[in-house]
Amino acid sequence: MERKYPESLVADIKRKQEVVMIDDVEVLLKNIPDCDIKGAMDPRLYKEMKKMALISNFIPKSAFKMDASPKSLARLRKMFNSVDSYPMVKAEIAITKETVKAEDGYDIPMYCFKSKTPLENSPILYFIHGGGFFAGSVDVVTEALKLFVANTNMIAFSIDYRLAPENPYPTGHTDCYAGLNWIQENAARFGGDPANIFVAGDSAGGNLTQYCTNRALEDGTKAVRGQMLLYPTVNMGGVKDEHVNFSKEKYDIYPKHAKVINMSLDMMGGATDGLGEFLGTNDLMNKYLTPYMDVSPELPPTFVTVGEHDFLKIETLAYARKLTLAGVDTTTIVYKGLGHAYIDKVGYFPQSEDCIQEMTNFIIKYKG
Repeated sequence: MERKYPESLVADIKRKQEVVMIDDVEVLLKNIPDCDIKGAMDPRLYKEMKKMALISNFIPKSAFKMDASPKSLARLRKMFNSVDSYPMVKAEIAITKETVKAEDGYDIPMYCFKSKTPLENSPILYFIHGGGFFAGSVDVVTEALKLFVANTNMIAFSIDYRLAPENPYPTGHTDCYAGLNWIQENAARFGGDPANIFVAGDSAGGNLTQYCTNRALEDGTKAVRGQMLLYPTVNMGGVKDEHVNFSKEKYDIYPKHAKVINMSLDMMGGATDGLGEFLGTNDLMNKYLTPYMDVSPELPPTFVTVGEHDFLKIETLAYARKLTLAGVDTTTIVYKGLGHAYIDKVGYFPQSEDCIQEMTNFIIKYKG
């Protein structure tokens, strides 16, 4: 493995981690491995974001507007489609392209990741990429999946579902669910165990993950052994209560890093409110687009993670609280000093590598 940081930092994250209570919920807090300043941004992320902050001084605020206009969409896709990982995995991982039939007959690309020595009857990770439902691709999370497979010899799948606005809601959602059913039906052909499928996704992919799990419950397929929600989008309808009410006062912000942290929060804060425009629907107040409003106690074990300075932190932790209070076996992890999309930064952030390890631990704990 090659990394852009000392490998010892991954061990330091584990050495410094602590269990805390947040709103009556147990949270595993992952401290910055090489910085103990309260509210500070991770030094690797700060270096990156400081450059962006300097550049933003010369860019009009209108350029950061998120809407579905062709100009804005092209800009956002360029940003969200960027592959920001470092090729740290040197082991040979075979990636094969498969095809899943969508409800309307469309051929959805599905990718299978396998090592040279896969586990027999392997648990399966089905990872759904993020990107606001309108951007992103399997390419963005490929290095993370290669790292998972290289470390575990388990099998992973990832789907290139159709994107909005060209394909309005619920197309992307039903594509992902078709992918889940296809994996369950074909698992044995790839050497996987159809009874041990773990669905995961980041950001919008977290919403799509929860959709798959909810649909599987409704259909009685028992296709999902466990789910992993990485800084998920769970409150597009804007449910208001004391736990999901966004406020910067709920964030610890180190004064010397305040400009950069606030820029990040201001740039993306409230972004989920406008996703209906991309998705082509005004019906955001349903349990598929706003799973926060309706949590089933029948949900499988759930892993939730978010960064300390993520604009989705408040709703993510509120959702983890709802899951816990509903009796769902929930593992909640907060990475201090990080913002959004850290699974995309494998090879650059030690926390990204640690997150893959924690996802692996979750699968090992809950597999049948």
